[in-house]
Amino acid sequence: MKKSVKMRRSIMLTAMYPLKKVREISDMKKFEIDARELDCPKPLLRTKKALSEESFETLVVMVANVPARENVCRFLSHSGYSPQWQEQNGDFIITVNRDGKQTVNTEKSEIAPAFSRESRGGKTVLITDTRIGSEEDELGRLLMKGYIYTLTQLDELPSSLIFMNSGVKLCLKDSANIDDLILLEKKSVEILVCGTCLEFLDVREQLAVGTISNMYEITSKLHDPQGLISLT
Repeated sequence: MKKSVKMRRSIMLTAMYPLKKVREISDMKKFEIDARELDCPKPLLRTKKALSEESFETLVVMVANVPARENVCRFLSHSGYSPQWQEQNGDFIITVNRDGKQTVNTEKSEIAPAFSRESRGGKTVLITDTRIGSEEDELGRLLMKGYIYTLTQLDELPSSLIFMNSGVKLCLKDSANIDDLILLEKKSVEILVCGTCLEFLDVREQLAVGTISNMYEITSKLHDPQGLISLT
């Protein structure tokens, strides 16, 4: 009786909380990762693991949205590969050869080149809102606008600006801060914008500055020994 009860409970839990699995197929020459159901940054992490642990000539990664595509492609580019991608029924198929050669009949990924921290120095700034402080909305927005403008006038610039949560709205086309952020990017300040946040707020198409990023890259930046400044 106890065994039957445990079995029924196990079936109920499985139905309530289905496990998300990564489908992987390997035939020695090709290794495929179906990461379409995985949340950020898991598609990137599975790609990273495959590069270090699996034997293959060609790696194929399937993802379900643009931020995941951009993040995986940019990671592969930073790792010295030449990723290619093509869209298929709303999903994206990313292909890379182990020897770095380009794969035929796919579209070249348009990924911004990585910035070099050594060329900039400075701290990382985390911005998670469109204002500084939480009591007065108008005052908070004025303070944020003044802060970002002042950054453009500093002799020692931050190395990275990271925008998360509603802070990503500062990087949109209609933002009052957009000109200053574009200027900072031209001065080689790395601007990373949370892809999950853009998708959740449904504003990805309005992004006007910065690189769509992921939790793996952002977490690495937040733990950088150069130091972190958090604006809330």
